[in-house]
Amino acid sequence: MLEPPSFLTGRISTAQARAVGAELEVRATPFDGFDIIGGFGYTDAEFTDNDNPFAGEDFDGNQLLYSPDYTYNLAAQYRSPGGFFGRLELQGVGTVFFDDANSIKEDPFTIVNARIGYEFDTTGIYLFSNNLFDEEYVTLAFADGSGGTLAGYGDRRTFGVEVRHQFQ
Repeated sequence: MLEPPSFLTGRISTAQARAVGAELEVRATPFDGFDIIGGFGYTDAEFTDNDNPFAGEDFDGNQLLYSPDYTYNLAAQYRSPGGFFGRLELQGVGTVFFDDANSIKEDPFTIVNARIGYEFDTTGIYLFSNNLFDEEYVTLAFADGSGGTLAGYGDRRTFGVEVRHQFQ
């Protein structure tokens, strides 16, 4: 009889966790058409009772999976009375862990996005770039069972054109 592949089977244990956090968002308009927008989020999310009886491991006090300790964003944008639009933004993420042992992680990273365009009436045409400096970052990772790690990466640098129209 054939055995199922080991990556399709696993052991399940239950855990308890605690998560507390706060978020702050601010917006300022120093002069007409120019906005500065910022936000910061802090999370303290950890296992309070996570013993793996199958492997004899104790993960109490380790950070929860996929829960960064902080996130932030900062943007500056300008809309001129004549229709020009420009925006530059930073998006940051703190350390993220991908396993209960906190041995597989992504270090903090920042992505820069930019957008310029022209807006008139109910239509806007924009050129944009996301992840402008082509930051490489991991969004998913797990042990492959043979001592290695498999990972999925976030979006690479992209450029594009966007047309928006608001129907009334």
